[in-house]
Amino acid sequence: MLMVHPAHAQGREREPVTVSVEPPAGGVRAGSSARATLVIGVAKGWHINSATPADSELVPTTLAATPPPGITVAGVRFPPAERKTLAFSSEPLEVYEGTVSVVLEIAAAEGTPPGDYVVPVEVSYQACNNDVCLPPAAVRAVVPVRVIPR
Repeated sequence: MLMVHPAHAQGREREPVTVSVEPPAGGVRAGSSARATLVIGVAKGWHINSATPADSELVPTTLAATPPPGITVAGVRFPPAERKTLAFSSEPLEVYEGTVSVVLEIAAAEGTPPGDYVVPVEVSYQACNNDVCLPPAAVRAVVPVRVIPR
């Protein structure tokens, strides 16, 4: 049986999940969109559930964004998950391990003034290893977006 670990940071020097951002290269023109990438790093020996786990009891990895007026997140694309049978499960699970690149399509509305904007994002997940699952957690980051003139 898999246990949920009661102390989130007990015995660990760093969190098992980190997030970094690759902003849209060259900016976004008003009235169009460009891609940004969130890079989720999962520490060796750990995994997080996919965005669409097969078992509804599992906590999915999700992304929430709160863009400013004139900017939208027009799409989020998680990569395909890895199917693995872990020590605690007889059925394969859909998980992410290592480096996971999530693509965001960032759009600037027609008429959005040129300038620098930020899109706060939050990645929610549950990190597990073969022995323990930590409580669900979230990592926040910001996606810098430069809107350039048409």
